[in-house]
Amino acid sequence: MRKGILRQACLLVLAGAALSAAWISTGSQPGLVLWWLCVVLLGVLTPGWVLTRCLRAGGVSATDLGWSGPVGLALTLATWLVGHLVGHSLPTLVVGPVVAAVLLLVPSTRRRALARPPDDGDRCPWWGWAALTTTVLAAVRLMWVGGLANVAPRPTAGFQIYYQDLLYQTALTGEARRSLVPEYPMVNGEPLGYHWFFHAVAAQLSGTGSDDLDVVARLLPATLVVILLLLGAAVGRQVTGDWSGALGAAIGIALVRPLFADNWVEPGMSPLPSYWQLSPTATLGWVFGLAVVGCLVGVLRRHPDDARAPTRLLPAFAVGAAGAKSAQLPVIFAGVALAAVAVLVAEWRRRRCAAASLRALALRYASCLGILLVVMVLALLFLYPGSYGLRLDPSFWPTDQTRVVYGHPVPAQGAEILAMLVALVHRWVPTVLPALGLLVLVVRRPSDPAGWIGIGAVVTGVLAALVLTHPSGSQLYFPVAALPIGYALSGAAVASGMQAMLARRGKDAARFEADARLQPAARGGPALALVGAAAAGVGVVLSVRRLLPSGGARPEGAADVTAYAAVARAWLAPSLVALALLTVLVTAAWFLVRYADRRSPGSLLRGTWMILLVLAVAGAGVRPLVHTLDLTTDPGTPRSATTATDPQHRPAVTPALFAAGQYLRAHAAPGDVVATNRVWNGVTPAGFPDNRDFSVSALSGLRTDVGGYGYAPRLLERLAKGASYATAPFWDQPRLEAELALVRAPDAAGLEAAYRTRGVRWIVADERSGPVSPDLARLTDVISHDDGVWLARLRPGGA
Repeated sequence: MRKGILRQACLLVLAGAALSAAWISTGSQPGLVLWWLCVVLLGVLTPGWVLTRCLRAGGVSATDLGWSGPVGLALTLATWLVGHLVGHSLPTLVVGPVVAAVLLLVPSTRRRALARPPDDGDRCPWWGWAALTTTVLAAVRLMWVGGLANVAPRPTAGFQIYYQDLLYQTALTGEARRSLVPEYPMVNGEPLGYHWFFHAVAAQLSGTGSDDLDVVARLLPATLVVILLLLGAAVGRQVTGDWSGALGAAIGIALVRPLFADNWVEPGMSPLPSYWQLSPTATLGWVFGLAVVGCLVGVLRRHPDDARAPTRLLPAFAVGAAGAKSAQLPVIFAGVALAAVAVLVAEWRRRRCAAASLRALALRYASCLGILLVVMVLALLFLYPGSYGLRLDPSFWPTDQTRVVYGHPVPAQGAEILAMLVALVHRWVPTVLPALGLLVLVVRRPSDPAGWIGIGAVVTGVLAALVLTHPSGSQLYFPVAALPIGYALSGAAVASGMQAMLARRGKDAARFEADARLQPAARGGPALALVGAAAAGVGVVLSVRRLLPSGGARPEGAADVTAYAAVARAWLAPSLVALALLTVLVTAAWFLVRYADRRSPGSLLRGTWMILLVLAVAGAGVRPLVHTLDLTTDPGTPRSATTATDPQHRPAVTPALFAAGQYLRAHAAPGDVVATNRVWNGVTPAGFPDNRDFSVSALSGLRTDVGGYGYAPRLLERLAKGASYATAPFWDQPRLEAELALVRAPDAAGLEAAYRTRGVRWIVADERSGPVSPDLARLTDVISHDDGVWLARLRPGGA
């Protein structure tokens, strides 16, 4: 037990040190980083660990560390809620330690929390912990190079162009700090209709809000990724019954990449590297979603290993998943529905259990589906009252794919069929391949719900992306929500199967092969096959990219609509050749294992071919992984394009604008409204104004009268099919013109009307977004005028 705790402590120390180095070297203040680590360790993980121990049976386990993250985050959300209900802020650094201390002071909960395990822990070898720690450190390096080095914690002389979605998330965090029922902060009085639990967590953890931009864009998302990996290891250990499953799940989430056989646009999706920072709501959704899956497996399966999961928190995790990302719970619901059908049919056909047992099993599945359904209905009623622009439109995907292949939509039926084929082979097959380890689970244990839940979630996510549409392409968040779950369970199954293949004696086999007595494996056969499969993946990708090079946005000559054969050959050749070579080489490796099995029965297990294929796919992803890790260089401090070099000509988010926001955070009342001329975020590629400037709300934490309105539910839900939401006009032009007049041509009457009828108390005007009248200095109290940024306070009554 002491060794296990020491190894967990070493993992946390090394992960914290790596994160600190990444944050500080890319601009975060050392004091803020130290404070943040204290908040996470003492306010989230410590009470989360104690609560996990109190809510589940058995002794202390290594998996308790993995579950402490989602449990602590659920406590954070509860603290935020209670704080709003009582009308006082409840600091996490106080609430977390108090909860942990109270539970440890009560004798009954203390005995439960500190109970010794009967087998002295999980018997994970030291090098298993070392491998898990290395996986976490590799993920930190990927975030350092691929995210933290690209986003500054605050505007600097070298970084002034922010991705608009990060500013949007920051603005919503200020709104969650201010309101129990958040509104759309860029348009005062507009309802939200967007998932906001991430912003509630960020508001609760970030305290006063002076560092919201750093917390929302960097500190919290990176922390959530580490929590996700530890949780994935816990769920992998639970599902497979062995430490190898824990390691495989963490690797599947963090390090496995799709097959990239060419450089054409829209390749396979990589959820973690692509979305962990730019969509932090998805990252929190992954954490709660994987926690839901672990609890569901525990409730449905009732295996001794399932005692490691705090199943009593299933409803709380389901609520967290629904509020973190609207796409998260539907894909899990579909997975449970598939598992219910598959498992109940399998049990009925096998006649392995009595009718009473079958009814009890059906009741458990119905109860779980009922819990998920109730949570989804409540979310639709209270969190997402509208569609937020999401529509059922199966005709959109074929037409959109012709735009990808040909550079513009082509209505011809033959072009659409070819484009769909290209999308399936070029994008979706490489995306799904790393999740094929789920088939290993269902082949070996058809009555186990874990594999079926993963398959149902992934298939539903992909299908939703093909038949739904959203003005901003948000239908892709359905597969994004499902893939980390599929990759985690797939990685756990493959790693546990590899250990079983390499076991020299049956007693050393992975526990999820407990029904099979393995004989000593033929010396070198399975090991050689596994190494060969991984090497084959690397070699195939390097060879295909060398012999069939691709170097542009789309193949040459694709604009010729009649050249279907040439287009198909150009788009499909690299992927098809790579897939064919992988199939041949994996089959050869399988025959090697089969030959070894003839000499010494036991090394050829059910699902061996699938294990080798997934391992080869993982090997194929080594090339982009190594390129992304970039271990030989120091990323340095973030640098951005300038207004002159930015192709969208977005107005800079300057240190002066940041300083104005900080002043408002310190001196404005929470209900104050800000008038601004920062409404448009440069121009779109078509040359139209982009209505997504969220900077003033993001930096001040306040609502604006009319700011960037591009993500407002009213606009997205009323948008005509095919119209661009980013260039759509504001629905109340007189209101917008009245606000802009406060900056361009202010007068006493207009200022008085804004003060009295719209609650405007401040003006933030930026000369980069339009002309600013010098009359502001006469009609308002100017707080600052620096680098073209005006901050002014309105006088009561417009005087």
